[in-house]
Amino acid sequence: MKLNKQLRQVVATVIGLLAAATAAEAGNRVVEPGREFSGKSYNELAGEWTNWLVTEPIATNPAFDPDGRFCNRNQNGDVWFLASTFDGIADRTCEVPAGKAIFLSLGGVFVSFAPEFPATDDPCSQLATDAEKVRCDVNNDVPMAPTTQLEAALDGQPIEDLFAFRTTSPPGGYTLRVPDPSFLTDLGLPAGDRTPAVADGYFLFLKPLSRGRHTLTFQKTNPDQSVAGVNYILIVRGGDDD
Repeated sequence: MKLNKQLRQVVATVIGLLAAATAAEAGNRVVEPGREFSGKSYNELAGEWTNWLVTEPIATNPAFDPDGRFCNRNQNGDVWFLASTFDGIADRTCEVPAGKAIFLSLGGVFVSFAPEFPATDDPCSQLATDAEKVRCDVNNDVPMAPTTQLEAALDGQPIEDLFAFRTTSPPGGYTLRVPDPSFLTDLGLPAGDRTPAVADGYFLFLKPLSRGRHTLTFQKTNPDQSVAGVNYILIVRGGDDD
């Protein structure tokens, strides 16, 4: 079937408008940097997410999840946490209850805590308070553009300007809880609370997704061109229609 020039222009315009509307819809599902949703802020959730991540031992930790089998570990409250990977790209399928907001690391999250950090020979150790020391220690490690690249898409639509989503835990730090066993005890650290702790990195906060199947993909490309990230299939279930 052949289309005349005017009709082709109309079709191209309609397709462009539909694509723009779809992209806008994806953007509307992302909580803007620095904003709150349901009483939760990026800064507050950065600390909560870190406590969630370190709770699980390495064998069942969501960051080492091969296929999504550990997605429901230690999920409490109105926000559902997702993890990236430390290396490579993982394909995970996760069921998420309807009505849950989603908060995830895009990779490149760093955590420092007293009394283990910073090392005595680190310039950060010369600062006045423990909170200043650990914040200095972690801030120096967070990757930046252009040496690092971040990419993310929700239902096939790119999420732009991801470096604007850099988030630091609240001023004064928070308490990092290290149970036994846990990710950190597996690495040789003793169990117990660490205060102050500071988390700094790139996070994404999504409003609750509609029931059904969604895709969420993201990856970080490091200066050495190695990549880490996840291709998530999110199955949102629950609510009055189920």
